[in-house]
Amino acid sequence: MDSKTFIGQMDRRIQLVQKIKSQTETCSEVSTEAVISECFASMKDVSGGEEVDGKVKHLVSRTYTIWFNPLVKEKGTALILIDENRKFEILHIIEIGRKQYLEIRCKLYE
Repeated sequence: MDSKTFIGQMDRRIQLVQKIKSQTETCSEVSTEAVISECFASMKDVSGGEEVDGKVKHLVSRTYTIWFNPLVKEKGTALILIDENRKFEILHIIEIGRKQYLEIRCKLYE
């Protein structure tokens, strides 16, 4: 990913959500998702493949570049990225430039 990202390349609408666990009156845990940020991003496929670990899993690795958001940088790997109803686990967030962009590295197991 070069440091030049143009606004026209940010053509994918993504959501960054956080899982919040709470307890009901009967003390059972309930997990809900709260949207932290909904923004446009540019996407780049890094790699893909298959793993055989008892069953075949398809691994998809991607990077998304978004405008700098301090809340997203702070929460980091606790967030989940949703793109086209597919949930990605965030592995790492890299700041590009001086508070200009964030590069989000994530993976999806299918």
